[in-house]
Amino acid sequence: MWYSSIYSQEGCENLFSGVVNLNHSLQINNRYQLKSGFERRLPVDLSNKAFFSGTVVTRNHLTIGIQRKLSPLYSIAAGGIYRISEGGNKQRLFQQIAHVQQTLSRFKIAHRLRLDKTFSNLAPEYRIRYRLGAELPSRGFRVDPGETYFALLSEFLMKYKGDTQIPELRITTQLGYLFKGGNKGEFLFDVRIQNPGANSENLFLIGLGYYFSN
Repeated sequence: MWYSSIYSQEGCENLFSGVVNLNHSLQINNRYQLKSGFERRLPVDLSNKAFFSGTVVTRNHLTIGIQRKLSPLYSIAAGGIYRISEGGNKQRLFQQIAHVQQTLSRFKIAHRLRLDKTFSNLAPEYRIRYRLGAELPSRGFRVDPGETYFALLSEFLMKYKGDTQIPELRITTQLGYLFKGGNKGEFLFDVRIQNPGANSENLFLIGLGYYFSN
């Protein structure tokens, strides 16, 4: 994904960055898939603009996980993320359960519940995340190779670090294209509101991502 992230409003930090994101899925058998990904965040300094107050540090994310299909509608997954950053490296473990359903309309609805724990040189951070998504093909009732699609996702997070609890809301719109073989590219616009209120951190993300499988 190619992101731009922004924090806005009075009393909040305003940031901007770009990110390159590649994701791979390896089909092991009918039930298991090996998932991996690489993400590099590219800082862009727009601090001289009135809306922005600084830039993010460079980050590299490495992700690997295993997904098991429980049924045509349900799957579970577990894995880890390693983040290399100028501000300090972090490791994260996650577990999740997902449910996907094709409605009688043209929408495909997806639910995901994820729990994760982040380790660093500071106190560990725990997060619980629920995401709801809807996908709409440009024609017909399902996305076929050579077709574009539109998706809308909303995710609510609650972060726990020591005695501190921080809520976050994420809303993402995606415009994607499905290539032959299941590969796809996506353009996204993402809004993230951390700790809603007078001192909230509002992030606006613009991204490009590529997903391929074999």
